[in-house]
Amino acid sequence: MPPGRMWAYVLEEETMTEQAQIRRLQDTLTIAGSAVVAFGVWSLAKIGMFLSFADKDMLSSLLGLDKESLTIATYVSLVIIALIDVGVRVYVGTSARAEAHGKKKSSLYLVVAAVIAIMNTSSLGAIAMGSSFTLSPLSMIVPIAIEATAIAALVLVIRSSLLLRRASETMG
Repeated sequence: MPPGRMWAYVLEEETMTEQAQIRRLQDTLTIAGSAVVAFGVWSLAKIGMFLSFADKDMLSSLLGLDKESLTIATYVSLVIIALIDVGVRVYVGTSARAEAHGKKKSSLYLVVAAVIAIMNTSSLGAIAMGSSFTLSPLSMIVPIAIEATAIAALVLVIRSSLLLRRASETMG
């Protein structure tokens, strides 16, 4: 964005009416909430990729289980983790969308969103560290970009919700 256009955008923000700012925050919260739900699909994809590419012999020797027990334990554990992760993301996303549409929501979903963002950040670090062990670090660009976007959606949910709450309080 050229410097002159950026300045015009800042001026536009300052001259917006409070109602327009609230509407923009509501729209942002709705979109970010939908994105958080959508990134639950990414969690399922990560688990699917892990199951596809995991070296069962190495895992079996690390955990001290035979291959059949390892397979059952791995699938059951990952299904439970996937269900919890998707459920939590749906809770955060639908709560954000509900708040954007004017329903009062507790701050619990914001705390949960912050915890998920922290966990995604550690996952992003693990992906970045793992890319140093792969033959082609370029193959890690997509997972890193998706994980960073998931974090950005969670941060947008938290930011937009807090700003919307503050703006609604000042309006009455």
